[in-house]
Order: sequence, then C-alpha cells, then structure tokens
Amino acid sequence: MPTEPARTTDVAALALDYGDRLLVQTARDVHQAVAKRAFRATRIVGGRVPESLHDAVVTSVYGAISGVLRVSSGSVRSLSARGYGRPVESSRLGRSVVAAVNGLIGDELRMLDDPQAILMSVRVDGEDVPITGWQVKDAFREAGGHMVLFLHGLCENEESWTLGEQKIHTTYADRLRRETDATPVMIRYNTGLHISENGKHLDALVRQLVEAWPTQVTRITLVGHSMGGLVVRAATNHATASGQTWQHLVRDVVCLGTPHAGANLEKVAHLGSRVLRFLPESRAFSTILDTRSPGIVDLRHGYISADEWEGQDLTGAWGLDRIAAAPLPRAEYHFVAATLGATQRHPLSAVLGDLLVHFSSATGVGRTGPVVDGARFEYIPSTHHFALLNHPRVGDWIVEWILAKDRHAKALASGTHA
Repeated sequence: MPTEPARTTDVAALALDYGDRLLVQTARDVHQAVAKRAFRATRIVGGRVPESLHDAVVTSVYGAISGVLRVSSGSVRSLSARGYGRPVESSRLGRSVVAAVNGLIGDELRMLDDPQAILMSVRVDGEDVPITGWQVKDAFREAGGHMVLFLHGLCENEESWTLGEQKIHTTYADRLRRETDATPVMIRYNTGLHISENGKHLDALVRQLVEAWPTQVTRITLVGHSMGGLVVRAATNHATASGQTWQHLVRDVVCLGTPHAGANLEKVAHLGSRVLRFLPESRAFSTILDTRSPGIVDLRHGYISADEWEGQDLTGAWGLDRIAAAPLPRAEYHFVAATLGATQRHPLSAVLGDLLVHFSSATGVGRTGPVVDGARFEYIPSTHHFALLNHPRVGDWIVEWILAKDRHAKALASGTHA
C-alpha cells in the first residue's frame, strides 16, 4: 500500500509508459501489417530482400523510440521517488485527472501498487477522512442519525456532484443540509475495479462508518450516479449475502442514469473491438479498446455480483444473463432516467438515450423484465447523462423522498404514543 502521495511526475511516467505500450506498439503493428500486404507484390521481382531490409529498419526505428520512452519513464519515476513534482491531488484538476485515469486503468494501477490508485474512502474538502471515532466526529460536527451516501460514476470523483454549481448556485448536499435533517456523505472509489469488488468495499466502509458515526444511525439513503448506482446495489446485495445488518437501515436507493441493463456505449466498444480484429491492419486498434478496465467492461453487462462474471472472458461475451438480486424489503428504489431528446421517441433519445445510457436500461428494464421489482421511475427529457449529477428537479425529488419518509415516521410515532 503506497504511503507517499502521487505526484505530477508519477502522472508523467504513466503517460510515457502507455505511450510506449499503446501508441508506439500500435503504430508498429499497423506499419508491419500494411508493409506485409504491400511486399507481396515485390517478392515476385526482388524476393524477400527489400522486405527484410525494410523490417530491419522499422524494427530499429520503433525500438529506438520505445527505448527512449522507457528510459524517460524510469527517469521521471526516480524523480518522483526523490520527492520531485507537485502532489497531483493538491488541485481539483489533478484530482479529476486521477479519477479519470483510475476509471480507465484503475485495476492495473492497484495491482502495480501505483500511488495514483484510489482507495475507497469518505471525502471532505478533497481529502480522505479516516474512519475513526474522533476523525469522523471532527469531519461531521453536525451529524444527525440519517446518513445520505453519494456514489459517483465512472471516471468521476466526489467533486463531480458540484457540476453546474455556479449556474444553479446549489448542490444536492447543500440542499440536504438546508432543507432536511440528513447528513450528506461523499464517497470516492476506484471506478476501474469490478463493480462487485467496489460493492464489497462499500459494504465494509458503511459498516465501519455506522460504528464510528457520532450519533446512532437510524436511517441510510443511498444515491448513485451511473456506475455508482450499480455499486450501491452491489453493496446491499453483498451485505445481505454475508449477513450484515446496516442495509436494514436503508429506506431509499436513488439511481441516476444507472445502466442497470447495460450501457450502449460499452456495447459499441465491444462490437468495435470484435470488428477491428478481422483485418491485420486494424487489429492493433482492437488491442487498444480491449485495454479498458474491468469496471468499464462491467457496464456492458450491468453485473453487480462476482458470480455473474467469474470464470468468463467478459471481453468476448455479451453477458445478457444476470443473476437476480433481491431488493431490500424496507427500501424504496427510485430510478431516474434522462434523454437527449424532448421525448423518449425522439430520434436522439432512441439512439443515444441520455448520451451514455438508454432509457430502458436507466429504468431497470432488461430483456427478461425489470431488474428490481417495484422500482419507481422518474424521467427528465432534454437532459444529458452528466446533468443528473446536479439537476434542480432531481434535487427536488431527493428532498421530497427524504421528507416524505420523515413525515411517515412522525405519523407512526404519533399514532404509537396516542
């Protein structure tokens, strides 16, 4: 586990590594494939001599470029080890870059113990909050018994929930603090990992957080954007299967633009990878597409359990069959979908959905029926996928769902005392 913060020099070294592995390797493979086809005609006249000379020169040139990149990467990493370079997470832009990189190759960063690999954590003011009693109490000084946990989507971080704040002058967290007794809790995680693995991490994190919370936790609301909605469902599923109790406190599960039945964009990437393999000249580009992280691949399937993908080649299977995960009996599920067009039948809506997720997938309707029986659907037209991170109408709904439960609880308490 890395102890030193990731620095700008680590980012530069990683860029050099991938420049060598993807760009140089791709250019070399395409060049060789084109040359092999072209030299078929020259073999009749000049034999294999021109081809051999060409191959020798190409190998030397690309080898030299690759060598320079590898040496440069090693040199830059040594500078990082000596403390050179600004901590990359010291700025909002740097934190956004780290989040994006984790979404693309987070699983590999974790395996390499790279300092840029994100560990799931509670976040306040751009920093991790250790889950200990006094540190949680210090971070949430006005904590109430109702926690609202926010889980961002692929390549995002906890600051993504402030998108458009300058325009609408508020966020979901701000509204919860002003209009309800709930305490918002922002969580950041490595979106490049399998969704089921992040579900396990979230299960463990919530258990620790409930124990360390300054007051008794009486209620939990889970809010997930895009992939975050799948991680939320994976966590509650894992908690139920492992006999935990915190999930019984969950009263609302809110999924915003979540690809419950899979994401079309990932399906297109998968299909494109398969098509590019047919020709030697394009096969190298297929390799680039296939380097996407397990978290991205999971979005094609909408998988939330390891049982759904273990032992399978997910880059070679469509994964239409999902294992049913029972919803929490005490919770209401709210699935919010958006479309680019003004109606669901608009051409843009029919083809692109909200840009990344189709309407039917966001509402949890798969080929075999609803992913969660009894889920409530809400729809926002003329809205793109990322606008759901901070949309006034969604904010109204979240506040109303929370207050409705509060009124119901008060009514029950009043009836009991009466």
